[in-house]
Amino acid sequence: MGALLFWGAGAAMVLFTLLTVSSRNPVYSAIWMILSFAATAGLFVLLDAHLIAVVEVLVYAGAIMVLFLFVIMLINLRAEEHEGLRLNPLAILAAATFLALVTRALQDLGPAVGSAPNALQGSPAVVAETLFSRYAVAFETVSVLLLAAILGTVVLSRRSHER
Repeated sequence: MGALLFWGAGAAMVLFTLLTVSSRNPVYSAIWMILSFAATAGLFVLLDAHLIAVVEVLVYAGAIMVLFLFVIMLINLRAEEHEGLRLNPLAILAAATFLALVTRALQDLGPAVGSAPNALQGSPAVVAETLFSRYAVAFETVSVLLLAAILGTVVLSRRSHER
C-alpha cells in the first residue's frame, strides 16, 4: 500500500509540474506549482522525513510562492505580451535531461520504498548534520541561485517599468 501511495504522489507531482510549465496564465501556473509542492511534501511524509515535508510546505508552498505571486503582480504580464511564446529547444533539452535524471534516481530509490526506515531518518539533527556537512556546497549553491533569480526578477521588472 505504501508503494502505491508513493507512486501515486509521484505521478501527481509530475502532473502538477507539467501543468505548471504548460499553463499560459502565470497565476494558474503558480497555483499548479503550489499543488506540486504539496505532492512533494506528501512524498517526504511517505518516506518518513516529516521535518523536510513541513519545511517544503512552509518555505516553498508558503514563502516562495508568495514571492512568486508578488513578482507576477510586479511584472504585470498581459495576454498580448506572452501570446507569441514558443517552446525553446534548450528548455526542451533541459526538461528531457531532468526527466532522465529523475527517472534514474527513482530507479535507484525503488527498492528502498517500503523498507523499514531508520527511526532518526527525518529528525532535525540528522537533517542538519547531513545538510551542513555532506551537502554544504550544494546548499550554498542553491542559496546563490535563488538570490540571482530574485535579482533577475527585480532587474526585469525595472526594465518593463522604464518603457
